[in-house]
Amino acid sequence: MNDKTFNVLYERAQGPARHFAFPHEVVDDPSFSAKEKRAILCEWASDACAVPSFPILRLLPGTTFPVTFSSVMDALAQLDRKQWEYRDERSGRGRAKGSAVVREFRAQKSEHRNSAS
Repeated sequence: MNDKTFNVLYERAQGPARHFAFPHEVVDDPSFSAKEKRAILCEWASDACAVPSFPILRLLPGTTFPVTFSSVMDALAQLDRKQWEYRDERSGRGRAKGSAVVREFRAQKSEHRNSAS
């Protein structure tokens, strides 16, 4: 992402009604695309937002208090899960269906090993 794109995203995130207190609020905000949410969370996780002398905390400019690095990473993981669920829904593959396929594959692999012994 180039600096111009980041600046536009950053300005949108810091608008008058856009003061996020917690990283999961970024994930839940419907006005941003997944790409924009990722950019905001990645900036929040970056060393540039680390609190001096206490690098486990991150302070995004425009926020009132710091949050832990792990909470930012959890929000990124939540965003990833939402994207995968959306892709699965669009492709017609549900988690249960995928899990059944994995179980069937493992069962066949186990049967093959047992018959080869």
